[in-house]
Amino acid sequence: MRPFQVALLGGFAFLALAALFLLNNYSPSSSEEEYAYGDSVEIWGTLSEDVIENQITAATKNNPGLGVVNYTQKDERTFDDDLINALAEGNPPDLLLMPAGQLVKHRSKLLPIPYESFPVRDFKDAYIDAADIFMFTEGVYAIPFAMDPIILYWNRDLFSTKGLAQPAQTWEAMVTNIVPVLTERDSRRTILKSAIAFGEYRNVNNAEGIMLSLMLQSGSRMITEASKGYTVGLNSGLNESTKEPLTSSLQFYTDFSNPNSPLYSWNRSLPLDRNAFISGDLAVYFGFGSEVRSIAEKNPNLNFDVAVIPQGSGATVRRTYAQVLGFSIPKASDNVTGAYAVARLLASPGLSKPIIDQFGLTPVHRELLSGSDLNQYQRITHESAFFARDWLNPDVEASHNIFSVMIEDVVSNRARPSDSADDAEGRLRLQF
Repeated sequence: MRPFQVALLGGFAFLALAALFLLNNYSPSSSEEEYAYGDSVEIWGTLSEDVIENQITAATKNNPGLGVVNYTQKDERTFDDDLINALAEGNPPDLLLMPAGQLVKHRSKLLPIPYESFPVRDFKDAYIDAADIFMFTEGVYAIPFAMDPIILYWNRDLFSTKGLAQPAQTWEAMVTNIVPVLTERDSRRTILKSAIAFGEYRNVNNAEGIMLSLMLQSGSRMITEASKGYTVGLNSGLNESTKEPLTSSLQFYTDFSNPNSPLYSWNRSLPLDRNAFISGDLAVYFGFGSEVRSIAEKNPNLNFDVAVIPQGSGATVRRTYAQVLGFSIPKASDNVTGAYAVARLLASPGLSKPIIDQFGLTPVHRELLSGSDLNQYQRITHESAFFARDWLNPDVEASHNIFSVMIEDVVSNRARPSDSADDAEGRLRLQF
C-alpha cells in the first residue's frame, strides 16, 4: 500500500469517528427552517445540473438559514475516478446523489447515518420498501430520493391490428396469447415482425434490468449483507419451493432467441430493441419509466402506452427491478451535519417532486405516491414502485460484463443455462 493511501485511510478513520459523533448528536426539527445547515455544501451527481440548481435556488429562498449549496454534474463514465481523486486530494464533495448500484463499491467511503439520528420506524414510515436497499446494520447509507422501475411499453396499433386489446398480465398468457399472434416469421423462420425482444444482450437495451426483474419474480435471494461482507445468492431461492431462480430466468429469457423454441421472436441480427419499438416494428418493449418522454419525442406519431411488467401466474409476490437513487455523505465531508440537513431538505416531498417530475423518475416517498393528479404513464410507474426492488450490485461495469457473458454463452450454445448461471454467480462472488 502506498504512503498516501495509508494516510488517506487513517484520515478516513478519524473523520468517520468525528462524523458519527456529530450525527449522533444531531436531531433535526420537524421544521425544515430549523435545520443546522452550517457552511457550504458541495453536491455531486449525474443528473442535469440545471434542473437541480433551480430547486436549490427555490430552497434557498424559503430557508433563510440555508448556506451556500453547489451542485456539480458529473459524467457517469468518470464518476468513480473523479470521486477517488477528490478524496485523495483532500477535496471531496459533501453529498453524492447516486444510484444504489454504486453503494457497495463506495460503501467504505460513505458515512452511515446512525439509527439514533434516523430511526428505523421513521425511515419505513416515510419511504416504500425499495428504499430499504440503503439500510445496513450500522445505519442508513443514503437519504432516498427517487427510483426508476422497469415497465412494459406496448404499441397500440400493432395490438389492435391483430385484435388484441392489451398486453397480458402474466408471462404464461403473454407467451400463449401475445407472442404467437404478434410475431411473424417466414417459412425459413426468419423474423419479420417481433412481439418481444428477449434473448440477446447486445441489442436489448435493458437486458440486465429485464433479467433482474425475472430473477426477483422467481424468488432469488440476490445479494444480501452478511456478518463478514455479503452473501451472493442469485441462484438460491427465498424458500424451498423456489429452485435455481437465476437458471430458470436465464432459460426463459434466452428461449426467445432460440430458433428451435416456439417462443423464438428475436435474434442478434435485428436492430436495438428500443429503436425497433420507436420505429413501430416491435410490439412490446421493456424499459425504464423515465424513457417515456424520450420515446414520445423521437416518434410523436407512435401510438403507445405502458403497463405493469407481467408476473408469473402462480406468483405470491409481485416484483420488478428498479434503480433507486439517494443522497449519500462521504466520510471525508467537511460539513457532515450540513450535508445531512441539505439531503433531508432536497429529498423532502415539496422539493423533490419538481426534480423527479422533470426527469421522469418515480418517487420513493410514500406521501408522493398517494397523489391523484397522475398522468396515464405515472399511474403505472407509481403502481410499479410499490413492488419494485433494487439489488446490491458489487460493481456496475463488472456486472454488465458478467450478465453479457452469461447470456451470450447460452445463446451461442457454449454453455447450458445451469452452467452459465453458476459461472455468473461465481464471477460475482469474486467482485466482493
